[in-house]
Amino acid sequence: MAITMAQVKPRPVATATGLALTAAIIAWPALAVETEITPQIRASSYAYQINEFDTAGTDEGVAIALSPSIDFSLTSKVLQTRFSWQRESLFYEDSQRKNRSYDEFSFSNILSLLDERLTWGVNASNSYQVRNTRSGIFNDKITSGDELSEATSYGSFLNLATASYSDLNAVLRLEYNHSEYDEPENDDGLPAFDSDSYRAGVLLASRDRSRTTFWRLEGAVGKTRRQQIQDYDNRAAQATFGVPLSSRLSLIGRGSYEYTDNNNFYQNEFSSYGGGVELKLGRVSWINVSVNRSTTKRFEEEDENNTYWATEFYLAPSRRTSIEGAYDRRYFGRTASIAGQYNIRALTVRLNVTDTVQTQTSLDRELTDLGIFVCPESAVEFTDCYRPPNANYTPQPGESYQQVFDVGLELDQELVLRRSASLALGYSKRRLSVNLLLNAADIDYVERNDEQRNKSMSLRSGWRFTERSSINAALRVYQIDYLFANRKDDNILMSVGYDLTLSEHAEMSLSLRRTERNSSIDSFNGSENRVWLTYIYTF
Repeated sequence: MAITMAQVKPRPVATATGLALTAAIIAWPALAVETEITPQIRASSYAYQINEFDTAGTDEGVAIALSPSIDFSLTSKVLQTRFSWQRESLFYEDSQRKNRSYDEFSFSNILSLLDERLTWGVNASNSYQVRNTRSGIFNDKITSGDELSEATSYGSFLNLATASYSDLNAVLRLEYNHSEYDEPENDDGLPAFDSDSYRAGVLLASRDRSRTTFWRLEGAVGKTRRQQIQDYDNRAAQATFGVPLSSRLSLIGRGSYEYTDNNNFYQNEFSSYGGGVELKLGRVSWINVSVNRSTTKRFEEEDENNTYWATEFYLAPSRRTSIEGAYDRRYFGRTASIAGQYNIRALTVRLNVTDTVQTQTSLDRELTDLGIFVCPESAVEFTDCYRPPNANYTPQPGESYQQVFDVGLELDQELVLRRSASLALGYSKRRLSVNLLLNAADIDYVERNDEQRNKSMSLRSGWRFTERSSINAALRVYQIDYLFANRKDDNILMSVGYDLTLSEHAEMSLSLRRTERNSSIDSFNGSENRVWLTYIYTF
């Protein structure tokens, strides 16, 4: 599981064609633009010891990593641009490993016009990561470079919306994303593959649901082109309308349609209609219950008809608290979704329950929101950031607000039915910050009749001794049950680090890490101890 950080102001991201647009807007003299360029060099020395069950002896070695990088940001009223590049060169005193170099970059460009009613973005990135958890969740460039796949992605989106003060809420979104993953040197059981995803969505709705009469229409179409297997098409639409019975009670009607097809055996069509009542609870909160009739058509199977009840709700008892969700039906059976948050000055709680059917290359969009953090421009890890001390905190020079997410485990181009639930808690007061994430997921690989169950716990904490020194610790525990392989792994990572600011430009840190994998199949057992010293100089 990886941590990603995204600028709060821009929402989505995606190609280098935005660079020309950026240059043109910079030249526009009437536009106030703030730019910042941050070169940096990072030098690290690693010592490690690895034990594997099916390998005689202990794998020990020393590595030195040199990582020059540059971070460029441009901010204006209508434009948000960020580009970062890093080249990491590794030199080993280890006969089992060879020297390596990695080039990684990320680029995003967001243009917002007409008071954010028109938004266009492009993005591109290149990184190295594990594709298959069977080969090791915590593998990284230092000791497992031959296990990593080079991952490249780019894309673009266009968003059109009515003004926030309009009675009509209308949104049109077009999106394209490309992802490709090379084979690592050591076979991870997956071929090299790439996929292209095209999506379009539209929403038409009355702006204020608290009014006596309301309506909502939304639809989406998508196509995923996969290199080695059949393409995947999906379409979906939903409609809801309500008419008043009294000031707080409305009669509602609803309908839905969904179609999926992978040009093979996974072909499903689902339609439903029904009616019920909706109760308004205060100014913005509401809950409804309906009775529905559905028809499901599956590939070479008899049609299935069901009568069922469903509910939707949105509850916001205060500005700091909200929870929304639904309990309904789709072609694969019952479906549920919940999204809730509770925010006070020192504590935040976020709950998320969902199920999706999509290719695993799209799972980078399925993110667990950990909340808003303050991050320095040079931040590359979640532990480099901290929760804002209060709601009115103003980031200092070189800092920015970032939305922090926890990302799923695997990447594949196969279709998966994924059901997941997560609970994130964050506490930050004075010098102490603690963040806990609990997650459970069931993944059904529908095209090869395989199934996987994941349970995880991630605990991160930090204590700031002074303005110049701090300590951080992390504990991550993942239990993965590969059901059809009769294999269950318990994966544990424990780390602790001490960070010291030497001057305005220089930092130093000392870190220790231990990883373990205890598997029901002994040949997959293993552990690693690692210690490293890092020096960072920012020009």
